[in-house]
Amino acid sequence: MRILSVGTYKGLSNTCLHRHWALSQIADEIDAVDTAMNPFSFKSRIVYHLFLHNMKIRMPENNDENNKIKKNIIQKKYDLLWIDKGVTIFPETLLYVKEKSPNTTIISYSPDNMALRHNQSQQYLECIPLYDYIVTNKSYIIDDMKRLGASNMIFVNNSYEPTFHYQRVLSDVDKNEFGSDVGFIGVFEKERWESILYLVDHGIHVKIFGDKKWQKYKKYNKFITVENHELMGEDYCKALEAFKIALCFLRKKNYDTQTTRTVEIPACGGFLLAERTEEQKKMFKENEEAVYFSSNAELLHKCIYYLGHESERKKIVEAGHNRCITSGYSNIEMIKKVLEKVRKYSNE
Repeated sequence: MRILSVGTYKGLSNTCLHRHWALSQIADEIDAVDTAMNPFSFKSRIVYHLFLHNMKIRMPENNDENNKIKKNIIQKKYDLLWIDKGVTIFPETLLYVKEKSPNTTIISYSPDNMALRHNQSQQYLECIPLYDYIVTNKSYIIDDMKRLGASNMIFVNNSYEPTFHYQRVLSDVDKNEFGSDVGFIGVFEKERWESILYLVDHGIHVKIFGDKKWQKYKKYNKFITVENHELMGEDYCKALEAFKIALCFLRKKNYDTQTTRTVEIPACGGFLLAERTEEQKKMFKENEEAVYFSSNAELLHKCIYYLGHESERKKIVEAGHNRCITSGYSNIEMIKKVLEKVRKYSNE
């Protein structure tokens, strides 16, 4: 299989890069078009702001990616064009691919809720009807995406990268730097803070790695530790394992019912304590492979219980990690499932 992979590949923690690695393992031959811009331009910020206010204005390119796609298509006949998010890809580019290489299957994948405007761009909206398949890990947006013009939708669970998200042997330095009774890695949201506040008000030690908005709570009380930096690369995986309990909050802005942390925490050997949803319960059995909560009171109760029952906690960690493997939650298995569905649909 010959694949052209399009996405933003900056940073070892980047899930788009991880999916590109998985595509590379599947492909007989693969080429890449990087859509990254560093830094994010002032013009792009202005255009995005105008788009959010319902102006039909296209986002500027980041890295001449549309011409690069066209040049690659002319040079080689690809079986698959995999576009990760693709908010800077023009519909004219996809039409060009269809004209010059009609046997190329064009797939869009995004880990975000692409039915919401803050995740879209004008050209992305124009491209939706042109994709052969749109892959999403948001089961609840399928009908919305079809209303926007999507023809074939494929739902997949979130996935992890086994060459990056795996259990490590932590040194004493790692345990001291990253470890905590309870830990959270992620951006600030009001609901997240309210839950963490409830824990620290009841004497549970919580360590947070995240954006600058967390900093104003750094001295809230003696039970909270707010680090002054985010976690990237291998340190991210080490922390998920070093926490005795790793919190998994869902992004309310995207109406998430599962998230990348859902699989990354157990894959890294962490104890997953997540907001209770039916999708997550199907992925990891409650109280056997993960633990869930539906209120701050229940969250506190679960933290107190499992901090006091180490052997049970370790059994859940091991079972959750094994479930990642046996249920095929890795990127490469996810992509194989997508391609199998594509073959099935093509033969119908």
